Amino acid sequence: MSVALSNRFQGGKAFGLLKARQERRLAEINREFLCDQKYSDEENLPEKLAAFKEKYMEFDLNNEGEIDLMSLKRMMEKLGVPKTHLEMKKMISEVTGGSHDV
Repeated sequence: MSVALSNRFQGGKAFGLLKARQERRLAEINREFLCDQKYSDEENLPEKLAAFKEKYMEFDLNNEGEIDLMSLKRMMEKLGVPKTHLEMKKMISEVTGGSHDV
């Protein structure tokens, strides 16, 4: 039995192209932060942005520009701060002011 997968879930070359596109998009966002005077006093901003970009790319595997609840849960576990599903929902609600439907 053969199962067809959409291109967005295939690995190999398609995944490599997806990650390259994501890398370019995030580099552009980082440049905007670096050029914004509001952040000029932020210590080690280039290094922080590079670290954030690397972690973001690790967990936004489908390049949709969002990290879903389960991906965020996995990220917290990898960072050594595991949270329950309910703790994650509460954390998201606190950050978004309750405006995000989880």
